[in-house]
Amino acid sequence: MISQFCKWLDATPLSQTFQGWVWFVPTVQTVHILCIAVVVTSVGMLDFKLLGIAGRERALAAMVSSFMPWIWSALAILLATGVLLTITEPARELMNVAFRTKMLMVLIVVMILRRLEFALRHNPGYGATPRLGARLVGAGSLLLVVAIVVAGRWIAYL
Repeated sequence: MISQFCKWLDATPLSQTFQGWVWFVPTVQTVHILCIAVVVTSVGMLDFKLLGIAGRERALAAMVSSFMPWIWSALAILLATGVLLTITEPARELMNVAFRTKMLMVLIVVMILRRLEFALRHNPGYGATPRLGARLVGAGSLLLVVAIVVAGRWIAYL
């Protein structure tokens, strides 16, 4: 079923047009990679705060309010550029186990970020003193973000 969808999408005029523009994929990939850098850096800083490694002078709530607009904006652009790249090469993305794994991990990180926002909304002091739970969230999120980048790179090789 997915392979049939990929064949259909690949044959659409939009996909054919994108494939015909030699500048399209490199340009969209560049924007995609820059947004990945924004997300990885921002989430990494929050994770380091949760781990108690960095950001000791700022409250977690202040860091989250500073970084989250950047994270959500970059994720929206990543979604848009990802859709464009998928339209251009549907089978390369949708039939790829690394791509599917990456998307699952992205959803998990988004859920972690939403949960962090929720926790801070209900308890602004959450994470003030990194406890085991906050450290585990930070470590898990950091590992997931690194794994997402690795899975993204593996898409080209699987």
